[in-house]
Amino acid sequence: MHSNYFLSKNDAFDSIENFKQNSENDWVDCVQSLIDSKPFGNHKFYIFMFVKRVDDTSGIKKMYHQPRLTKPQPVPGSTLLRVDPNHPEEAKIIWTLPNQENFGLYKQGKMFADPFVDECVHKFLHNREELMKPEEGELPEEEMKQLWIYYLLRLKQEKQRQI
Repeated sequence: MHSNYFLSKNDAFDSIENFKQNSENDWVDCVQSLIDSKPFGNHKFYIFMFVKRVDDTSGIKKMYHQPRLTKPQPVPGSTLLRVDPNHPEEAKIIWTLPNQENFGLYKQGKMFADPFVDECVHKFLHNREELMKPEEGELPEEEMKQLWIYYLLRLKQEKQRQI
């Protein structure tokens, strides 16, 4: 036996808005939690966000938020933020790239038109080096190595506490 469910347009709209709002809140909470954890002390760092398929059979995907001291290679389906633990309320979006099959959807006049995303796509296709340029205030390589050592030791200690 099955049942039919009838939703009004308003019910469907409210459900979509509720899902969207909760998803955005979860995303903001995750980013905020990562900033608050200060993985590199009080140093500015990047948050590299990308979606990865977890289960090929079901198509389940998971979003990852990876703290980084250096810029990763730009790839379709990723976003890169620059954050400062001393100012956790601010985040600078360095780039955001949709999946490659959706690149054209962000051009002016298209349904999802967004000048920033379109500019990121253009740079990705024609001048990736522009997306890779170091940001103002990046640490010298030797300091970054020391911070990575500190970060890895911290992770190791946290894992040992969980055991």
